Amino acid sequence: MERDGVTLYWGLVPGAVVEDKHALADLHGGPRNDGGQVHHLLVAVFDAASGRRIGDAIVRAQLGESGIVDEASKYLPPMPIDGKMSYGQRFSMVSRSGPYRFRVWVKLPGRPAEIEFSVSAGASHGGER
Repeated sequence: MERDGVTLYWGLVPGAVVEDKHALADLHGGPRNDGGQVHHLLVAVFDAASGRRIGDAIVRAQLGESGIVDEASKYLPPMPIDGKMSYGQRFSMVSRSGPYRFRVWVKLPGRPAEIEFSVSAGASHGGER
């Protein structure tokens, strides 16, 4: 999706898939004990005009679920993946079936305001833990 000259690509991956390759505790702190399903939100941002990947943004996101108070936004720290910069953070989903809504804010150097994106996803793995 594109907004204000920035293209955002995103994915939502079950935490167990990411933990096969990376220790989530090392990436984003200790394990969550709230009983929710852990998913990893991954975001990549690009300059829409040139297609150049943006590796110096500040990215944060907020999870929203139906019938549940939105949690505070979290910063998505930079994560180099195969030498390319992306941003990621884990979120704990209470609902087993979704829908999951994320507000994602991207702050670019030299721009005074954040760019806001809205993304939605259903359960990515059939509600299994």
